[in-house]
Amino acid sequence: MLHAPPGQIGSTPPTDATRHMCAGVYIDERFRDLVISEVCVNPSRRVAPSYGFDLVPVMRHAWWAAHLSAAVRTALLMCVAVPFALGHTAAGAMTAFGLVLLLLADRALALSTELAEVEKETLPRGKRKRQRMALPTSNRSRRELVQQLKRTGTLAAFLVLITCALGAGSPRQAVLAGSLFGSVVLVAVLAGSLRQVRINRVHAEHQLRPKNLSHREEVVSEQQDHPCVIHRRPEHRGEEDADEDNSVFTLFGQESPFIGAGELVHQWNPPMSVQLLRPGTDTLPLHQREHRNPPFAAHELVEHLNEAVLDLRNDEEHVRLPVEVRDRVYVAEPRASTDRSLLAGPLDRAEMRRIIDHQSPDRQHFLEVSVPDAGAELVATVLLQVGVQGRTLSLAFAACALTHTPDSFHRAEEFGQRGKRAVVAAGAASLFALPRETARIPRLARYLYALARSARFFRRERTLKPIRNVSISSHLSVRQEQAQQWSKVQFDRTHILRHMKNVELRLLTATSDFLQSKGVDISEFDDRATQIINSGVLNLGGTNDFTNTTFGDQAQNHGSAQSSGNHQNGNAA
Repeated sequence: MLHAPPGQIGSTPPTDATRHMCAGVYIDERFRDLVISEVCVNPSRRVAPSYGFDLVPVMRHAWWAAHLSAAVRTALLMCVAVPFALGHTAAGAMTAFGLVLLLLADRALALSTELAEVEKETLPRGKRKRQRMALPTSNRSRRELVQQLKRTGTLAAFLVLITCALGAGSPRQAVLAGSLFGSVVLVAVLAGSLRQVRINRVHAEHQLRPKNLSHREEVVSEQQDHPCVIHRRPEHRGEEDADEDNSVFTLFGQESPFIGAGELVHQWNPPMSVQLLRPGTDTLPLHQREHRNPPFAAHELVEHLNEAVLDLRNDEEHVRLPVEVRDRVYVAEPRASTDRSLLAGPLDRAEMRRIIDHQSPDRQHFLEVSVPDAGAELVATVLLQVGVQGRTLSLAFAACALTHTPDSFHRAEEFGQRGKRAVVAAGAASLFALPRETARIPRLARYLYALARSARFFRRERTLKPIRNVSISSHLSVRQEQAQQWSKVQFDRTHILRHMKNVELRLLTATSDFLQSKGVDISEFDDRATQIINSGVLNLGGTNDFTNTTFGDQAQNHGSAQSSGNHQNGNAA
């Protein structure tokens, strides 16, 4: 089977990555806004492929988190607007002063945090006296922060006196204002408690995907698993960029085109190319040695590699490699704009074979092998492109790493922040968060705008028909945006690189066996494969050192050379 069903996402238990992302929308408001703006209410763009997680429940929980935050901010706004609308001016003034006091409290907290950071930086242990003398600028900055903090406290005290005076003059209005603020407190506690209840359910339920999907969720479910990815070509360089140093050639550029798969950490640079020669004909001329007609089609090799890699799933449980294999087609946006037939539905076997056999700059096929680990918090993805043209087999290889989601998304599991006590604590924490929520009242406009957009495009799929000046290419992955930087994964790197090398070795060995079965001389291919397997240099960025390395026939090594940036693998020799 060329295109395996994408993970059977709706029928399998959710991965840890899915659970953590669902919890993350309640914890990180910027992440929640990213999911809503780029996925929930942006039907004009194709969503990026999902690796190791299901985007649909993340969308649903993002809306829940937005509704809960909006409820608190709406309550804060209404406690001021309602008294003025009903003609209770004194009550409205007192509630307005109460909101200003909350804003001042938020300001005071920010100043106190900044002041603590300044003192920590300027007064390290063991060097307090010397730092006071050596950094007068920091001292002046500290004085400014203290003065601002005092002014904030003075203004807050003045507002408290005015509020008390208004309350003494209008007791009934004071009771009304107090009742309104009490309702705000109740809404905040309920919202915080319900938020924690939702997080608890995320970690307890066996299925996170909703039973009844909205139209937008159905579209996203289909797009995240579709074999075709629409990519946008890089913009043309201007004259101001002509002098940039780009002496180190990389096959896929500085930024990975494999959106959603993570950071590009390994590639064959340049690709491997092997002539299709007959074995045992070294003494004959080239026209007698080579296969004038290729002994196999590119899709035959792809299918053979597919089966060879999937066989790893049949091992015993303790050594089984849970690989996921599928075909991935990267379609250039100009081509998709003129012909969107590839996006209308799943690709059948015959169409996929035609794409594999006729690789073009506009439609490029890759055999994609993903290995999820640690509940899909780590995903190693290997992509191999096969081309047969000019009596030559060409193989392009890339490997991407998707790393952990933020630690804050894991709090409910790692620190036991679950259960009834966590619900009560979350409700109490919402009270202390009221100053911050008051400062975020203007964000209600963004929430209302998102609601309006979701209602407008509720029943529309806008990527299947051309729209003037509207791009449909995938330009970001919400999962990849939250992944930890590759340079900081430390011990996790060994697991990811081991999976990459295991899959790489499997692909090379299976390719060698296939070529031999088709009557192709594999001596050159095996030499190149050995150089790749033994290569210890990975495209990790920074400075890579090459020692005791020779290139070309009869080359001799007289020292070491260094290369900054991306590496040239041994198959270039």
